[in-house]
Amino acid sequence: MHHAFVSRALRALAAGLLALFAGAAIAAGYTAQGGRIHDPSGQEIQLRGISHFGFNAPILQPQFLWAMGWKQQIAQIKSLGFNAVRVPFVPDTLYNTTPVDRLSYVDPALNPELIGKTPLQALDLWMAEADRQGLYLLLDFHSVSKQRQYPTWFVSNPADFGLVYNQQAYTKAHWLRDLAFVARRYAHLPRFFAIDVFNEPNGKVRWSTGDASMTDPAYFWKAAVESAAATVLAANPNLMIFVQGIAGNFDGVKNSRVPMNWGEDFQPQAYQPLAIPLDKLVLSPHTYGPDVFVKSSFSAPNFPANLAADWELLFGRFVGLHPVVPGEWGGRFGNGSGGAQDTRWQNAFVDWMIAKGMRSSFYWCYTPNSGDTGGILDDNLAVRQDKMTLLRRLWAAAPASPAAPAAYAQQRIAGFAPASGGPGTVLTVSGSGFTGTTRASLGQARNIAVTVLSDAQLRFTVPAGATTGQIALSNPVHTAFSATAFNVLGGAAAPAISQFAPLSGPVGTQVTVQGSGFTGATVAWVGQAKNAPVRVVDDGRVVVTVPAGATTGAIGIFTPRGVAFTARSFDVGAAAAAGVAPYIVNFSPAAGPVGTVVTINGSGFTGASTAWIGAARNATVRVLSDSQVQVTVPAGATSGAIGVFNPAGVSFTASAFTVN
Repeated sequence: MHHAFVSRALRALAAGLLALFAGAAIAAGYTAQGGRIHDPSGQEIQLRGISHFGFNAPILQPQFLWAMGWKQQIAQIKSLGFNAVRVPFVPDTLYNTTPVDRLSYVDPALNPELIGKTPLQALDLWMAEADRQGLYLLLDFHSVSKQRQYPTWFVSNPADFGLVYNQQAYTKAHWLRDLAFVARRYAHLPRFFAIDVFNEPNGKVRWSTGDASMTDPAYFWKAAVESAAATVLAANPNLMIFVQGIAGNFDGVKNSRVPMNWGEDFQPQAYQPLAIPLDKLVLSPHTYGPDVFVKSSFSAPNFPANLAADWELLFGRFVGLHPVVPGEWGGRFGNGSGGAQDTRWQNAFVDWMIAKGMRSSFYWCYTPNSGDTGGILDDNLAVRQDKMTLLRRLWAAAPASPAAPAAYAQQRIAGFAPASGGPGTVLTVSGSGFTGTTRASLGQARNIAVTVLSDAQLRFTVPAGATTGQIALSNPVHTAFSATAFNVLGGAAAPAISQFAPLSGPVGTQVTVQGSGFTGATVAWVGQAKNAPVRVVDDGRVVVTVPAGATTGAIGIFTPRGVAFTARSFDVGAAAAAGVAPYIVNFSPAAGPVGTVVTINGSGFTGASTAWIGAARNATVRVLSDSQVQVTVPAGATSGAIGVFNPAGVSFTASAFTVN
């Protein structure tokens, strides 16, 4: 009996330590705790959100600036009780240099600040003003094109290249580049809290493996958003990651017969969970009533009482484990194609969210010109008070803990095979109670994705960074540990720092850090700055560039296996407060082979140390002056935009460089 007590105590302690380290490893900024979103001070946030589109449309600016002022719109959104805005954008927003008042009529008397501004400059102003007025900001990568919603985050079909801002292929690498760009660009705004990494994947997109008719991994949503999350968090670790569901998986496991909207289905999350840090992940389904998409469930005799079961299956069962924040819902609320049925649908959805303890969402949308939903404003720009009454009922619901997930059994690990192996080894674990298991840990590796084969068996792949140790399996309630350790062969060690030089310097200084275990390092800290660029020279040496916002303090190097900090502080000089992001005006030549020296004119090039050309991330940069740099086209470069990075930001060319 004493032995059993000690065993239970040790396992409880281990579980507590696992939870502590899994949640606190490099958590920063906004976080998820207990199915809720918390701000950097630990205060829970209720997101009373609205989408305001336009930066994703052909006009590349907020809608209705022909009749309203942009600051007036922001002020009205806040005055109505909203405290968060979802801002859709597209690559054109970042690279189109046509002034917004030439893309659409802009009332110059109401919007003098926007006259002559590019879409990106207009977005800069909009984000800063919304932040100043106290609104939380969610950037939504809405499509690869301003022309229409595209089903994937890449464009590989030449017939569709005309949809892309530069008339060329748009790759996954370009998508990740653009996510990182906005993550860094607005990192200085304290209320910029999250990125919705892609809007409503559909068509060929599948969650992951399992559908014999779709085996091309390019279309696997799980792997794509895991890459997106890693990219965004490396660029700005303060952010949260909003992930939408899919529209169909057809893997023989999930129920593909239930009617669903694009972005609504999270069923595979139950058995192929996302390998995204739990304290950063937000599930963000999109769901609509009959004004937008007529589902077979709307004609059932027990409508709308029948809807709750579908919402629960598609995404509601994850409430309590993750923040579940509907990213789009709405409709014309009585004066659209669905008539009174849409009003009943919206009321039923609010009733269900209140019952589930879901008090955060983003309503679609603010302006009236969304064809199938209308807006919070009607066609005369008057406030739809009936819609506001609906939303205020949701907002005013008494705070409650999210409804508890379904009952979960205590797992029991009976054994595993093989007993040892290196990274990439597929481990099969046998036992009981595995239904609902969402993640595994192995030694120092946390949040490993698992595939549940049955209640008695699951498997996972040993990741890079795993160390010899016990296997832990976790569901939303319980954690089970293996009785013996799995032996990781050839496992890499956590980083260790022996010295660094120089010991001081301003923003832009390149600091060489020596030690061991640096392979895979992607994030560095310098004092209070959590976004320092890091370049791995070899396993024993990295180069860290002191970023804008750095303060005197220790340098930290993060790898998938752990973190190491310098024993003494790096002294940031007074110049650290300075730093201007680069701005590219033009470049020449426009084409050339590998080895071509491209001269780029603009401003803010002081401190530039990195350049991209198409898919190449290692172009050599030579700073001639603050207004001119030269970039040498490296081996592996592909045709595409040139990006120049300095510690304060990045700028990309408006047109592509052609690699001959």
